[in-house]
Amino acid sequence: MFKRFINNWLFIAIIILASLIIGLRTGNGFFYFFFWFLLSTMTINLGWLALQFFGAKIVITRKNIKKINEDESLEIEVSVENKSFLPVFNPILQDDLSCAALGERQRLILLDYLKPRSTLEFKYTCVCPQRGRYRLGPLAIYFFDPQGIFYLKKVYPAYSEVYVYPKTFPINNFPPLAKGILPWFGINTSRTGGDDDEFFGIREYRQGDPIKRIHWASTARHNKLIVKQFQNQNYAKATIIFNLEKDKNFGEGKESIAEYTIKIAASVVNYLTARNIPIKIMAHTGEVVNIPFNRGEEHLEDIMKFLAGAQVESRTSLAEIFEEFSRFISNENTLIVIALDKDWQGILASLPLDKRNISIVPLILLSSTFLYPGASVDKEKIIGDEKFDFTGLLNFNPLFFSRGDNLTDIFTK
Repeated sequence: MFKRFINNWLFIAIIILASLIIGLRTGNGFFYFFFWFLLSTMTINLGWLALQFFGAKIVITRKNIKKINEDESLEIEVSVENKSFLPVFNPILQDDLSCAALGERQRLILLDYLKPRSTLEFKYTCVCPQRGRYRLGPLAIYFFDPQGIFYLKKVYPAYSEVYVYPKTFPINNFPPLAKGILPWFGINTSRTGGDDDEFFGIREYRQGDPIKRIHWASTARHNKLIVKQFQNQNYAKATIIFNLEKDKNFGEGKESIAEYTIKIAASVVNYLTARNIPIKIMAHTGEVVNIPFNRGEEHLEDIMKFLAGAQVESRTSLAEIFEEFSRFISNENTLIVIALDKDWQGILASLPLDKRNISIVPLILLSSTFLYPGASVDKEKIIGDEKFDFTGLLNFNPLFFSRGDNLTDIFTK
């Protein structure tokens, strides 16, 4: 667009220079003719431009989905309505797409001709390569004079929001989770139920049963009050804990410690949600984040929105987080800890695991593979040394991740 604008100005400059040379050689009258001709042309152009800019009543709206995953294309629908009686020639629409790649965040679209009292609708897409919470907009229109020499820009405050969720990977196998105290099926039934209770059957109403437990279909069929009966179920729950420490975010871009941590956390959350397991998030991203236990799609959305916008701003070590918040880790719980290989010293001292029926699933990132991405690293030796450090501390082997791994394969082994 602006290349064309510069070329037009060069063309005008050449005409003025040529008319000056001709005028000097042929007489002042010829020079004045060209001068007044150009002045009149520019006056008409500027008048038309001002008429369009101030007279056109344009309304712009943008529609887009509110959530996508990394590296997916975001489809955007824009409606441009001209409510005035004036036509608009060759306007150019500009959209600021903050979720797009760095060199593609300004989208320019030539509208050609906008009729009076008409609407143009069109679609375009952009690829969103990086997780985050983004605000798209504003939209702007460039108005041009008939010859494309001058232009004016009008900004329209049309904004929309999009969450770019971290890209996840499938998990085929996961370490066993700790479970709560489990009665045998049919024993220890309860007249009330909760999130961890499951429908067991029906029976006749007894004095004291809550009205909300009445099974109305069965009551109508048997012509007497029937209530639903619940059983305390065996259940598992998991707390995912990680720390996005700024000084230890080795690597660059998507191949960094923080992005691997977020990707692993998001994939584990997807896996557990699909199995209806209550999930809690404890994290430090410059501030403490505590998302309480819950399950289901709405809880998944809440966690994904947090992971999309999580910043690498923590100045607190993982050991300090454990020391301060271990009392908030519930009993009969699986603690899934995503951490660097050098962050495990002393972090479990404050947790009496056996007494509280807490199991640990360590997901360990090998820092040296991120710190020296181009260097040759003996991964097997590093893993062997790390496993030796865990001997006697945990009753199962941790999972190890390095830069460039196929993360699905790690959970398959």
